[in-house]
Amino acid sequence: MKKIIVLMIIILLFSLTILAGDLSKEEIINELKKITIISDKDTRLEMYDILAGKLGLEIKSEPIVVKYSGNGMQTTRPFTIDSAWEMQWNLKDEGFVLFMVGVMDEKGNQVGAGSQSIPGKGSSYIPKGGTFYLTINAVADWEIKIVEVK
Repeated sequence: MKKIIVLMIIILLFSLTILAGDLSKEEIINELKKITIISDKDTRLEMYDILAGKLGLEIKSEPIVVKYSGNGMQTTRPFTIDSAWEMQWNLKDEGFVLFMVGVMDEKGNQVGAGSQSIPGKGSSYIPKGGTFYLTINAVADWEIKIVEVK
C-alpha cells in the first residue's frame, strides 16, 4: 500500500511539472535525474515513458506478433510475419517438465524446433518470414511469444 501511495505522489508531482509547459534542456535533465533514483524498475520505466510521451517521442513496444499459453499438446492457428523472428518460451512448472515445439510452414513442413527439459526460459531463431504455425507437446504449463527480430 505504501508503494502505491509513493507511486501516486511521484506521478502527480511529475505530471504537474510536465504539464506546466515545454521543458528546457536543464528541466529535462532534472526530470531524468528524478527518474533514475526510483528504485522500483516498473515505476521507473513508467515515469520514463510518461516523460518521453510528453516530449513527443514515440514509445516502442515489444515487437510481439502473437502469444500462446497452455499445458500439454496444442497446434496453434497460423500466424504471418514479414521478417526474421524468434520463438521465446517459458516453462512455469517446477520439477519434471518436457517441452517440444515444432515450427511448421504453411505447407506443413517443419522449418524449426525447440525443446527443453527443465523449468525456465528458452528460445529458437527463425531467419525468415512467412506463414507458420506451431505444434506443441508438453508436460508443463508453458507460454510462447513470437517476437519479430529486426
